[in-house]
Amino acid sequence: MRVRKLFILFAALACVIIFAIYKLRQSSSSSQSVTTINFFNQKPEVAAGYQKLAKLYEKEHPNVKVKITTVGNGSGASSLQAKFVSGDAPDVVMLGGLPDVDRYRKHLISLNSMSIQKKIVPSLKTGAEIGSTLYGIPVDIEGYGWSYNKQIFKKAGIDPNSIHNYATFKKAVEKLNSEKKKLGLTAVFGFNGGDTTTIASYAAQFLSQHFKNNLTKAYYSEHLNWKYSKQMRAYTNLIKKYNVQPILSVKYDPSVQDLFFNEKVAVIPQGNWIIPTLDEADSSFVKDKLGMLPFYVGNNKQIMTGSSWYIGITDQHPAKEKAAKKFVTWLYTSPESQNITVNEMRLVPATINYPLSKLPDPISKLVYVDGTSKNAFVPVHKEFPNGFTQEAIGPNMQRYFANRITWKEFQKLTSRQYYQLRQVQGGK
Repeated sequence: MRVRKLFILFAALACVIIFAIYKLRQSSSSSQSVTTINFFNQKPEVAAGYQKLAKLYEKEHPNVKVKITTVGNGSGASSLQAKFVSGDAPDVVMLGGLPDVDRYRKHLISLNSMSIQKKIVPSLKTGAEIGSTLYGIPVDIEGYGWSYNKQIFKKAGIDPNSIHNYATFKKAVEKLNSEKKKLGLTAVFGFNGGDTTTIASYAAQFLSQHFKNNLTKAYYSEHLNWKYSKQMRAYTNLIKKYNVQPILSVKYDPSVQDLFFNEKVAVIPQGNWIIPTLDEADSSFVKDKLGMLPFYVGNNKQIMTGSSWYIGITDQHPAKEKAAKKFVTWLYTSPESQNITVNEMRLVPATINYPLSKLPDPISKLVYVDGTSKNAFVPVHKEFPNGFTQEAIGPNMQRYFANRITWKEFQKLTSRQYYQLRQVQGGK
């Protein structure tokens, strides 16, 4: 009897041990089956949105974890390079145009076979395409022009529809200046001359048309094209004359959050990327007050539209490529993802045939219409050689603003530096 009891006890104990080992192995196996996708983001203004998307994706895909790393504000490029050098390259990476794509293309996989690439706006593809290989999907469509306050224009008796070239734009600016005291303006413009990135974007209005929306051609060019230099000088002088002074003291955040939002200026040369900032301050501002006009350069009548950032997939972890592709496809095709992307992150989709009615504000609709048209006007500033914005065109424009060099000197110096930088890096 005693022997039987001992046998039963040992048998029960053995079952407990076996069950515990089974659960431990099952737990270990489950843990090992989780795939972690590391996503390197260079747009801090949408970091919260990507975090939300990551949690949503993890909820829908329990065996996948998405880790978002965000580094921006000028430090993203160096941080990304350090990750590649250290062997800790991310699986999904945000790239800043062809210079980044070319630098890392040996570590990037071709996205030609992904179905989503067929839905991308054609004019945007060349920003991440080398030869016949597509290495990146554009994050969104960005529109860039003269952001203006519709209510201030109305108070000044200015009809935006009457502005159709430089002459009529200048006339509107002069009227705003003559009535700035009555309108409560510090100045007409709030151009942030202290920011070299803004200067490069501004210059792209005049340096892009020559390349006819072919960003690959722009990247391979050895020389800047100054066909519209005369118009560029005219606009620049207009800014110098009617801007908040000193112009070099104006930084990006204050120009948007203080000067423009608080109606101390009527016009700033910025894009739809300022919408989240304005929304955060007042959800009605964009709908009721924000308008956008093109730069009337040459025969162009549209907002300049393009994509500054592209999402690529690296080959550093082959076992995770399939999961990375699935995640990127989900970002662009899932209704839940699109809702967050469009309505919370306020990104204009880079895909064709997106329902215009689903875009939340007039500016987003304008950017989408112009950005998807056959005559889309695509900027080239992301294809400038590395360092050109911070070391050449930005500082040179600032010297011109400060009357330290002439326009002829600005043009000559900037051209020489562009050529020199192109000789020693990308595009060759």
